[in-house]
Amino acid sequence: MSDWTHIEEASAEVGPAEEAPAEVGPAEEVPAPPAARPKRGLRPVLVAGLAGGLVGALVAVGTYAVIDDDPSTTSPASIAAQTIDRPAERIRSTGNIAAILQADVPAVVAIVVDGGPDNGGAAGTGFVVSADGVIVTNNHVVEGAGQIVAHFSDDRKLAAQVLGTAPSSDLAVLKVDGTGLATIELGDSDAVQVGDDVVAIGNALALEGGLSVTRGIISGLHRDLVTGRNETLGDIIQTDAAINPGNSGGPLVDAHGRVIGINTAIANPSSAQNVGFAIPISQAKSVIDALREGRHPAFLGVQTRQSTDQIGAAISAVTPDSPADKGGLRPGDVVVQVGSTPVHTSAALRPAIRRYKAGQEVEIVVMRDDKRVTLHVTLGEATEAAS
Repeated sequence: MSDWTHIEEASAEVGPAEEAPAEVGPAEEVPAPPAARPKRGLRPVLVAGLAGGLVGALVAVGTYAVIDDDPSTTSPASIAAQTIDRPAERIRSTGNIAAILQADVPAVVAIVVDGGPDNGGAAGTGFVVSADGVIVTNNHVVEGAGQIVAHFSDDRKLAAQVLGTAPSSDLAVLKVDGTGLATIELGDSDAVQVGDDVVAIGNALALEGGLSVTRGIISGLHRDLVTGRNETLGDIIQTDAAINPGNSGGPLVDAHGRVIGINTAIANPSSAQNVGFAIPISQAKSVIDALREGRHPAFLGVQTRQSTDQIGAAISAVTPDSPADKGGLRPGDVVVQVGSTPVHTSAALRPAIRRYKAGQEVEIVVMRDDKRVTLHVTLGEATEAAS
């Protein structure tokens, strides 16, 4: 794998750092301007030796790495329950996998950026969510791209345009000109549990001959990763299904072939085996909808840190005149729930907020002076830089 992947060094944790910020307001979500996309070829490159590290799943680019420098370090959030309350969802036979592939593969595309790896570009994966050609992928697959082409399983190659991106959620929505295209069903990642069977479909290593398929299980939930841009992907899925460079942006599907995650990062094989990560589809749906409509995701307007004495996101600052400010949130409050979604960590607050659309009113439950307080907040729309 090191022969195919250029690694962008970064840090993160499985389970949040004590003081890891979760930026949910525009003042905190402004990423550095993207550098010009460098020329990249499929040359042998040494994988960065990050202890416990993760590397990205984008051929010839690399994406996110996560490290845990002190495995003994824990926080109250690390004990977030991963309840097992039903038998695991199983793919019963090889025939069932064949049925999944028959339904899903026509809706999964190889994304080729700037001519692909052999021409100094890159490659990833996406999946079609509307018959008129709307495609979902990772932001890091297309960031800085000059030309994007979607390669379909029937050998069609269609030019793609970017409808919108949300870098802090690592999501992008593309559009190709088409009608009657095969689509993939979106599932409910909130319903998955550890042990459920999953299948990853993607453009692994940008190999000739079609998409690659791997099978595994849900290995963990509520994981937090800090990316190379110091953005945090919170509350995401861990799987042991093999995810390789080129899989970025591809679907992780359940035993019924429904998308429950968007494959995003993998463990550095020098430090761990069969550890991959996917953005849960249920936290991505509202962001995808916003990007399709040319809008930006919802935002709250706070700075947070991990609470040191309880589960939740401790508010360290509130942006003046923001939705949080208008809704009555205060520094010192610890957010423990947004709507029906528990907030176990600081990093989990942003994806919980982004399950909703800008303009929606949402109940936010905080701990204040040892009491549960419910506030009603109308969410705003993130600025372009904060997306």
